[in-house]
Amino acid sequence: MTRSVPAVPRLLAGIVAGAALAVPLRAARADPWIPAAGDGVVKPMVRLFHGNQAFPAGGFTTNALRGSSESSKQYRVTGVQGIGHDLSIEYDLRGGRVRSFADRHHIPTASVSSGLQDEEIGLNYGLIQTARFADSITLNVIVPAGRTKPSPALGTGRWSVEPDFQAGISRPWGSLTMVAGARMFLDGAATQLRATIDLSLHLTRRLALTGEVFAVKTIRQSGTIPPGAQGEIYNLVRPAVGLTWRLTKVIRPFLLYEVNVAGEGIHAGSRLELGVAVHY
Repeated sequence: MTRSVPAVPRLLAGIVAGAALAVPLRAARADPWIPAAGDGVVKPMVRLFHGNQAFPAGGFTTNALRGSSESSKQYRVTGVQGIGHDLSIEYDLRGGRVRSFADRHHIPTASVSSGLQDEEIGLNYGLIQTARFADSITLNVIVPAGRTKPSPALGTGRWSVEPDFQAGISRPWGSLTMVAGARMFLDGAATQLRATIDLSLHLTRRLALTGEVFAVKTIRQSGTIPPGAQGEIYNLVRPAVGLTWRLTKVIRPFLLYEVNVAGEGIHAGSRLELGVAVHY
């Protein structure tokens, strides 16, 4: 005789499965929600950049000039690890290969650098933590792991700290989050204001459209920084659009397309980012 599965366990299983799919596909960058101790997210990705124009160093502008180009392949791992007591550890680890081209006396010259880039780790403390709203404060330390010579530089060669404030709302339609802070070089070389706004809109229960705007403004810079060691010292506005797919409760592939639309002292160009978020 065939035994039937009781209705209550079937109902509970359906509720659990539905709840798993109902967890918001939140924006990819800022995330003020602190995971429980032992939980977290790790995001390995590859980023492909190419630009054949550059924003000049004389002022912030949308007009890029020809004369140099740059392409890069970056391998990046970001993540967050809950450690309890409303605290989490955040990290941003990078390495890759940068290739630049420039005309010197009408002779095309190529330069290549590869290896580690500057690495970032931070401690995040949750303030208000609810399902619909969260905010937190973070203290990040940027380790100068990337070399500055030969050009193109892979880092700044200087230690820096960046206190951030994060906040976000989560609704059935998606989420909106932001992170803003000041990056300060410990030797006084520069101070930057940096901010990111992320938007995630649910297209289906598994697919989300993501949007992002990143901006950085260098408000103070010392003239002692040698050429080739500038690294992250620039001004920039970079919007992006992408997709996130909930393959399973744990695995969520994503892609993002970014464009440098305005800046100073940095190449204009576009970048494609491909990765996967692993939730545990």
